[in-house]
Amino acid sequence: MIQIKSHVDVDDLLRGADFMSASGGGDPRVERQQLYTDVDSGVEISCLPLDQFADDDVLVCCCYSGSIAPGSFDDPEQRAQELGGGQVFDLPFIQATQLLERQTGKVAAGLISIEIGGINTAAITSAAARMGKPLADADYSGRAIPELHASALSVFDANVWPFACVDRFGNQIVILESTSRNWTERISKYLALSSLGMIGCAFAALPVREIRPMAVPGTITESYRLGRAIRLAREAGEDPVAAAATALDGWLLFEGRVVKREWANTGYLDGTHELAGMGQFADQTLKVWCRNENHVSWLNDEPWVASPDLIEFCDPTTGEPLSNTNIELGQEIAVVGRRRRDQFDSPAGLAALGPRHFGFDLEFRGIESLVPG
Repeated sequence: MIQIKSHVDVDDLLRGADFMSASGGGDPRVERQQLYTDVDSGVEISCLPLDQFADDDVLVCCCYSGSIAPGSFDDPEQRAQELGGGQVFDLPFIQATQLLERQTGKVAAGLISIEIGGINTAAITSAAARMGKPLADADYSGRAIPELHASALSVFDANVWPFACVDRFGNQIVILESTSRNWTERISKYLALSSLGMIGCAFAALPVREIRPMAVPGTITESYRLGRAIRLAREAGEDPVAAAATALDGWLLFEGRVVKREWANTGYLDGTHELAGMGQFADQTLKVWCRNENHVSWLNDEPWVASPDLIEFCDPTTGEPLSNTNIELGQEIAVVGRRRRDQFDSPAGLAALGPRHFGFDLEFRGIESLVPG
């Protein structure tokens, strides 16, 4: 179990969470400041292993729904005022959880994240601390994902309803039932667009005995240790990218310069980055397709590493994770990969997060079979 007691601890946690987001997850600049405020005010920020919850304890899952496309994080306050009112809540996970508790009659013993990623990890950590509820040291994906139905909740066919949504402007909506998680995802994305970019969601109020087989354990601690390893390597004058790959038990996949970038805001950031190789990867090319996160790649035009394995862009000098939101032409990038989580190493897991889930007629091949040992 970790405790966050300083701004440096916050930065280590979010650096690691960003790194495990596969270059999605969004820029947590607002949520970082919220955690700084929590630290400065003496709020206890920690996480609790799943095995320290009782079987009947109910955990509520929280996340933001929205796109990470450029412009998604612009301040919408003026438009909100034109619609009849500005910001009411600064961390709507709290109000969404309270709304779900009222709707279900269940009191959350703690919170659990749907994914590991910059915004969602930061926001749920702060929300749990401010509510005085423990945050589970676990999540439902072991990385960032673009959709509700790409999580272990879908792999294990868990009930996610009612699904409570609250935006920063005080609008509160509950999806009581839905015919599928796909429909719920679609509705929440349109609610996010209506809410000027992002909306906080609380759902899947489940007992811990049902959560344990689905959740990826230890991922909050893992994020903190990864972020710390990158920082310490950099401070020691060592290679922070190599430190990140080692901490992840992963691989350096590629180093190159961005020569092409195409994207569209479809409710997600959908797009492709093409890299021309540098250094040991000179004369090679890498193309990576993203839907918020990186999901499918082609090395020298041949299908290569794909979700549910992780493909992360980072700065080759500092090891800092890079978000697809802000990638620029000419930018130099290192690409790090790690193996998928066990929860997704199955036909159901590949159906939820493999290449065919995203419309690519490609056979999934595990990263461990594609890169040198």
